[in-house]
Amino acid sequence: MEVKLVINNTNGGKSYSKVLTQGELENFTGKRLGEELDLSFIGLDGYSGRITGGSYMTGTPMRKDIDGIGLKKILSKWGVGNKTGVRRRKSVAGNTISQFTSQINVAITKQGSKNLEEAFPKKKDG
Repeated sequence: MEVKLVINNTNGGKSYSKVLTQGELENFTGKRLGEELDLSFIGLDGYSGRITGGSYMTGTPMRKDIDGIGLKKILSKWGVGNKTGVRRRKSVAGNTISQFTSQINVAITKQGSKNLEEAFPKKKDG
């Protein structure tokens, strides 16, 4: 299964994506939303980032307040399209990254010496 890493550069306002290899994914496995980590294992020496979110393999979003891995059903009154005070049953993924995670979102907290544009060159259509 393909796992995509989306890196949000808070200084430049741009996002960059990368498909993770199995070895790179093992460095994320077991980490929780909100954790800080060094990004040198994906080729970004000197960079560190905070895991801000992600998606389960079904596309279900991860929530920071739900412990564990896998899908959980919750009764929520917050979310897109909810009227004030209306509670709805929703499926959400837990806050721990596993082999079933399909996307991981990371926000840069410490800049390194290498520019992100160099690390993630634009692909030319052709």
